[in-house]
Amino acid sequence: MSPHPTALLGLVLCLAQTIHTREGALPRPSISAEPSTVIPLGSHVTFVCRGPAGVQTFRLEREDRAKYKDSYNVFQLGPSESEAGFHVDSVSEDSAGRYFCLYLKSSRWSEHSDILELQVKETSGDTDSPDTELGSSAGTVPGTEVSGFDAP
Repeated sequence: MSPHPTALLGLVLCLAQTIHTREGALPRPSISAEPSTVIPLGSHVTFVCRGPAGVQTFRLEREDRAKYKDSYNVFQLGPSESEAGFHVDSVSEDSAGRYFCLYLKSSRWSEHSDILELQVKETSGDTDSPDTELGSSAGTVPGTEVSGFDAP
């Protein structure tokens, strides 16, 4: 005699709930800016996102979540941590804002990191600062440059 389809469905649902409960919430990533969170106009900055080992993709977003940049160039820092960098060659006034990271691991997205406030300051006497768009990719590893964060 074969098992009743309702009994099989109940068994599958119980197993799925057990697996989901064991996985738990993913740890929150962290975000930092190098060399600093206050950057002179026209200078470079790298957003660094860190999370647990095994991350497949890191995502950098602006607080409004209208635009984002994904990085598949994830580096394993050791047995328990990974990171990705998002490089901006030349910040503009439009680069200033609130950013955060999240990551994809085992087909699930993490919560977002704490907010990082990037400030862009004018450099005194420097009227020839380059006015390039956020996301210029010169000198970056392909896939790690930030783009799409310009103000409309």
